[in-house]
Amino acid sequence: MTNDPVTQSPADSSLALHLLSMALGVAQTAVLCTAAQLGLADHVKDGPKSVAALAEATGTHLPTLTCLVDVLVYLGLFRETAPGQFTCTPLGALLQTDAPQSVRHFVMLIGGEWYGPTWPHLVHSVRTGTSAFESVVGTNVYNYFSQHPAALAVFQQTMSDLSADEGLAVRDAYDFARCHTVVDLGGGRGGLLAILLQAFPSLQGILFDLPVVVEGAQAVFQTESLRGRCQLVGGNFLEAVPAGGDLYILKRVLVDRTDDEVRTLFTNIRRAMAPHGRVLVADPDGRSSFGKLYDMLMLMVFASRLRTEAEVQALFAQTGFTLTPAIETRSMTGLRLLEGVPA
Repeated sequence: MTNDPVTQSPADSSLALHLLSMALGVAQTAVLCTAAQLGLADHVKDGPKSVAALAEATGTHLPTLTCLVDVLVYLGLFRETAPGQFTCTPLGALLQTDAPQSVRHFVMLIGGEWYGPTWPHLVHSVRTGTSAFESVVGTNVYNYFSQHPAALAVFQQTMSDLSADEGLAVRDAYDFARCHTVVDLGGGRGGLLAILLQAFPSLQGILFDLPVVVEGAQAVFQTESLRGRCQLVGGNFLEAVPAGGDLYILKRVLVDRTDDEVRTLFTNIRRAMAPHGRVLVADPDGRSSFGKLYDMLMLMVFASRLRTEAEVQALFAQTGFTLTPAIETRSMTGLRLLEGVPA
């Protein structure tokens, strides 16, 4: 009798309803992505709008947009200020393009067509430990973006948005006053290094990434306060890294690297750094809700994962470093700093 659906208690039904809603998480992602693509939050930035006005501004089907706005209200992103008039909540305002800590482009990246067909194949990654994305698409994600300019633009803007927030968080959490030369390995367009150089006038920087990447960072360091204070160096950090740095930063670098590659990278840093140099690993905290789901994204795309503190400590120990106490930051991604000092 206990298995008879008729005898189920209301509590049992509420659990089932909760799990059914979780299973529709893909719909929630699509709703957020659609709102971001249409720029709905930007359209109400200057004041509440009717759904009819939003439909006209976005070229959408009024009855269908009404349903979408209703879901945004339910999710807590929009609110009705007067009958038929809608605006953003503080949560929804994070979908505005120029909002502090804007997540508009991140939402567009996660909900984009490049990842959509791949998630159903996550089981492939779980079974084999390999990239479901590469299995489905036939190439790695960086090659895919290089061949699809619109996708690349969303990806690059997402990285810039995250870097701006994380750069400020790293600046505020770590003692850079004791450093002379900071080397940002895999530093992309130089957003983090620019923030650090602006905050600490005596600091010198070296931005190191693939040659084609650092070429795009030239303009960032041409302002009066930064000119002449940063070297732009192209190369492959698995072969060698610039010598003489006091601090080598690895922000979101380890997450798509194998343990063997990380050991090679750490060894290269250990050989190149100044006598009392340090290495600073900055990745999202895998214990947070964001970190755990981000871990699944990394598995699906790169067949990789966020490493635990113990795993980083072991890799440090194998390459001549000792882990110091972890440093928390106030970044929106829950970025965590793990420092290695020469053993």
